[in-house]
Amino acid sequence: MSNNNKNNKIKTGIIGGTFNPIHMGHLILAENAYDTLGLDKVVFMPTGRSYLKDPSAILPAPDRIELIREAIRDNDHFEISEYETNKSGNTYTCETLSELNAQYPDEEFYFIIGEDSVYNIESWREPQTIFDNCILVVAPRDHEPDDKLIGIKEYLTDKYGARIVLLDAPDIDISSSMIRKRIKEKKTIRYYVSDGVRDMILNRGFYIK
Repeated sequence: MSNNNKNNKIKTGIIGGTFNPIHMGHLILAENAYDTLGLDKVVFMPTGRSYLKDPSAILPAPDRIELIREAIRDNDHFEISEYETNKSGNTYTCETLSELNAQYPDEEFYFIIGEDSVYNIESWREPQTIFDNCILVVAPRDHEPDDKLIGIKEYLTDKYGARIVLLDAPDIDISSSMIRKRIKEKKTIRYYVSDGVRDMILNRGFYIK
């Protein structure tokens, strides 16, 4: 994170998740948000211990971090944060965003999520705190927002005072679970992930079991 003093706040995108593993869909989404919203940087923030997912199915944090570093190494406006992986116990988006705002008052945070996540965001811990501490950037599932997505945006704005941006982004139908399945089935993952990430996964034997 940056602590530069500027009259205008630094526009920092945050894309979170387990990144189990990071794939081209993550990278395209982050780059699109950077370009469309005029962000200064996008920070990839892998979760440590998520209360929403089974930890036994998730690659250890140091390995996921290494894969992310490899995936973003050629992009000077992409960064990685170990903020959540360095925490013990469960990690919560509301706490992370609140703490980041307190620590970095010169930054404005744009929290980037996919459309599916916005429909259940009220089930996350302290949704009001999330909306108070970021601008929510939602990537539509089918390139452009439909009536359902526009409706949830209006609902969350009215109820929580949420600041929500609907991103016009290409729909990249790739998921980490799909990649893990392909690895187990000994199918190619070329072009699903960067070449460096693919080589690291195959050379280390990740996701074979």
